[in-house]
Amino acid sequence: MIQFHRRLRPVKVISFDLDDTLYDNEPVMLRAEQALLTHLHTEHPQTQRLQLNDWRSLRDRLAASDTTLASNMTALRLATLNEGLIQSGVAKSAATAASEEAMAHFLSHRNDVDIAAEVHQLLAALAGRFPLLAISNGNADIQKLGLQDYFTQAWQPSPTLRGKPTTDMFEAARQDLGFAPAELLHIGDHPVSDVQGAARFGAQSVWLNESGLHSKQLTWLPTVTITHLPALQQVLDGH
Repeated sequence: MIQFHRRLRPVKVISFDLDDTLYDNEPVMLRAEQALLTHLHTEHPQTQRLQLNDWRSLRDRLAASDTTLASNMTALRLATLNEGLIQSGVAKSAATAASEEAMAHFLSHRNDVDIAAEVHQLLAALAGRFPLLAISNGNADIQKLGLQDYFTQAWQPSPTLRGKPTTDMFEAARQDLGFAPAELLHIGDHPVSDVQGAARFGAQSVWLNESGLHSKQLTWLPTVTITHLPALQQVLDGH
């Protein structure tokens, strides 16, 4: 399904969210978190009292206490690991290095993703027509995902760039490539970080609504709603 909420204006640059937009991220994260838990229990036996739900609860509490962490998945997970290790009895002097080692183990599994052939085909077709950007709050690596040939740049939160729905990463991309906000079309699955973030910046957006949420649940309307990513090609026909 394709639903236009307003007319699509000329597009010069396209940006994509990664997780849950180009692939289903839930099974990826389940596998990665289980691998992380095994690593922690093996390397730091004092953490064995903490199971997945305990780590997730700690992560949620830290995210609720710090909005900057809430939109930076890498910083949030590192902070969660550090806090959980310290609470489990790992010395503060050792917790930072242990957190970084655990994070590296997590990322090796987190970036083990199979991208569907139709997604590769779509990105290859669009990359021949537009500069493509990856703008994601997560820590997926386009190199490790095998997507580096399609994207001109990839942006993620950093100590100087906040995550979506703030406009920091969009603005950094604009300054680097020199496009007007309205010339950017952002594609993503999240009603707040993607749709609202793009709107705040002044960009157009395509909301990938595979879960069937009602548009009344949105606080900001996208330019277009699609329910299947390959429909983006049809949206852009004639542009």
